Amino acid sequence: MKHLKALVPLLVICSLIASCKKENKTETGYVYYEVGFDGTTPDWRDTSFIIRTKNPQLIQQAENQLALPVAQRKLVFGNLLPGSGGYNKNASYEFKWHFKEDDWSFVQMTVEIYDGRPYSDLDLDIDYWLNTVKRFASWGSYLRRRIN
Repeated sequence: MKHLKALVPLLVICSLIASCKKENKTETGYVYYEVGFDGTTPDWRDTSFIIRTKNPQLIQQAENQLALPVAQRKLVFGNLLPGSGGYNKNASYEFKWHFKEDDWSFVQMTVEIYDGRPYSDLDLDIDYWLNTVKRFASWGSYLRRRIN
């Protein structure tokens, strides 16, 4: 009986490890990209953000964008969701929003309401962006690089 009591904590630890591995499996298959911006900005948090997708067609479109010179790349346009998604960061700063995975695209132009900066506009007025605008496509954005 003492041996069985000693095994209980070990079984609990093993089950926790197994559940963590299951969670990580749901994250596999994503490809992450960094979105950059033309020009200069007074706040470093406005210089980039991260997006991701599992969609093969979207991955191909992104790779096609990266093959172009920066000046020819299209704007990145996406639907906004609350929270960072666990990955939308710029260095140590974690944004209060992220693009809905597999629901972003590349566009030549957008209307002015979608233009803004990731931190100075979206994060500092997150309720407005999430509940009113619902999309983001900074006029200076472009796909900078693939992260993984």
